[in-house]
Amino acid sequence: MSHDRHGGGYDPNQGLPMVQTNVNYYPQGQSPPMQPKSENMLGAEDDRYISPYDGHIAKLVVQCTDEIYENPGNSTYRRTYIRNVSTKMLRLANWPTSHFDFEKGEYREFGTGWLVAKWIPTCLALTVMIVFYGDGAQERNGGNYDVFAYRYHGYAKVARNVLEYPSSSALPYGTPDAPAEGSNPVMERLLSPRYLCVLQNPSDKNGNSGVSIQKIEDSNNNSWVGSYLFIAYTAEQFSHSSEEDMQALHAIAETATRAAGLPAYWVGCSCMPDEREMEDDVFRISDVIRGSAGLCIAVGPSHGSSLSEKDTWDMLRQWGSRLWTFPEVLLSPKGAPVTVYRRDQLDSPLAVPKNQFAKRVWADAAVARQLVDHYEGNLTLSRLELDTIALRCLHSRSTTQYLPGDHSYALMGLLRVRPKVDHTDSAFQAFARLSLANDSNMLLERLVCTLPKTPAQHWSCMDDAWDASLWDIQPQIQIAGICDDDAIIIDNALGAAIRWKSFAPVKNLRRTSWKRLFAQLILHSSGILLIISFTLFISPYTRSAGIVLFLLSFPFIAAGPHLLRMLYSGKFWYSQPWFFGFEGYMDVETIESQIWGARLGRLEWSAFGSPLARHRRNEHGERIGVDPTSDPKVAEIVERAKTASPNEQRVFTLIDTRTMEVILFQANRPPVGILVCGSEGGMQRAVGVSYDWTTATCFRETVFRLDSTVHDKMDRVSRTKLGLKRPATRAVYVGDN
Repeated sequence: MSHDRHGGGYDPNQGLPMVQTNVNYYPQGQSPPMQPKSENMLGAEDDRYISPYDGHIAKLVVQCTDEIYENPGNSTYRRTYIRNVSTKMLRLANWPTSHFDFEKGEYREFGTGWLVAKWIPTCLALTVMIVFYGDGAQERNGGNYDVFAYRYHGYAKVARNVLEYPSSSALPYGTPDAPAEGSNPVMERLLSPRYLCVLQNPSDKNGNSGVSIQKIEDSNNNSWVGSYLFIAYTAEQFSHSSEEDMQALHAIAETATRAAGLPAYWVGCSCMPDEREMEDDVFRISDVIRGSAGLCIAVGPSHGSSLSEKDTWDMLRQWGSRLWTFPEVLLSPKGAPVTVYRRDQLDSPLAVPKNQFAKRVWADAAVARQLVDHYEGNLTLSRLELDTIALRCLHSRSTTQYLPGDHSYALMGLLRVRPKVDHTDSAFQAFARLSLANDSNMLLERLVCTLPKTPAQHWSCMDDAWDASLWDIQPQIQIAGICDDDAIIIDNALGAAIRWKSFAPVKNLRRTSWKRLFAQLILHSSGILLIISFTLFISPYTRSAGIVLFLLSFPFIAAGPHLLRMLYSGKFWYSQPWFFGFEGYMDVETIESQIWGARLGRLEWSAFGSPLARHRRNEHGERIGVDPTSDPKVAEIVERAKTASPNEQRVFTLIDTRTMEVILFQANRPPVGILVCGSEGGMQRAVGVSYDWTTATCFRETVFRLDSTVHDKMDRVSRTKLGLKRPATRAVYVGDN
């Protein structure tokens, strides 16, 4: 990489194709004015950020390494070179040895003669510059990070507090007037089935005498006190449109009920006749199961196939692969075996112990068995464990979709509070509403803090890139509402902005030492002594004194570059907190020289900051971060990311001047802000978010694990609309202008 090119400006023929003839860089803290959209820019897919200086929305400019900058335009943001912002004096002091390779211990070119030739003008220039020059670094924000100047002002589709809905005067026609009606209404529980199939001559166990469908529940009278059998089946094996299948199903149900010594049974095809209540009844089947005396599963070959094609266990596994059958086993009476009747083989039913059902029937037996044991009372799961394990099992099962939130509605049957079904809900919205309605131990808040293992990972798969469980994460945010576009509103996060357009001088504090005090005194006085000596040369009476002063100042002037590096050395006891970012990879020494002007060993690689981080044990037994590219797999990722297209993972680098750590990470877009949302394993879970300025939505791009010392240097961010996954960009590369 050629680092002497850093400092250039944006080339309009590179990066995002735009009709633009030049780009001007503005002073620190200022942003360029809004530019008109070009015909070559498709829609509003360009990245923007909220300026921490004045809060206005500005187009995002990202500094990047030379290899990435020279690639064809393939990003939704502008690119620029990385500029060296260190003090000019220190850069000048390092110039004489810039052609020396300190790692190899040899000169790259020329030799000692070139070192001497550069040393002389450097010494003279430093003599003058040190009298007048400052480093330009300043303390900002009271010693805090730049603020993430965001606040969401819109309404939530579902708010946690009913007072946050629009007032009645602002509601459209047909919207509930009372806030409580429009909040997150819950579904009433069924204390008993509405209808049952009651046996004729229930005491007769020798043959089927027929059944009658009776309405046993109404608002004024509930005379039914008997028990009933729950009949489970799947429409794949017993088609509702086939009279033959329905007769076979009822034959199984009647036989099983008489064998169990019960007077009635409940079966879905006949006990939900009311079209007006059909949908609510479907989602309240869990109440019917809970009130039953036993569970009978009816199986048979799929419609149109012969009886000999499948084994009974195969048909039972087909039944168990369906979404809505899963809660039926879990909620069946505790301790009672599950009876299985096969079509046309009613004389030889199977009795499957409930604690063996997972092993014999379900493909995910190891996971599903935990739920069976929980409902059997052998293993107590926490609310968080119950929700996550059940959701994982339900999403592994197939269904014919009725609503996008079917999996969440199936999970709803396992929980105490069940929101009313909303046909406009997406799958995520249905799950989020369910989590808000129940005491799910801050499941959604914990989910926000996780980093998916792959970009394509579905939200329902809660696997974390660091293999942490949800219960390992302690959230510090709260979900305030759910929005229409699969986003949620969070509050109480700590936030900071990331500076992408360039580095900036970093204010720091170093303790005064006798060595640095001596170097400072010599550097500031040697130039003055030299000027005085030249003045004394004019008069023959003072010439001897001038010679003495010249001989006294000359060695210190000649040692100026070395003394200046000594002056800027030393441990940082404080540094102004910044989050700097750039696209691509550079080694720590180069990054440090770009910010502070020299390789002084102040920066180090983060050991746990991202999944790309690497670490080892040093000779003292201490844990230290190492260059991630020392791992060939990471080096391959870095190389591949140089030509990444929109919607593909790119490699970025984050520099934290508070902890003096460097984090290499992957993301589709550069995150413009950091939101600390929780903690895990002694470190802060910080969500890196991009900003969609067209919808005022922040989207999770990555998650960092930051040192806890960043906590006290951030400001609170008010209500934030956060999406867990940003939709794919519609932008396409249309060629250079």
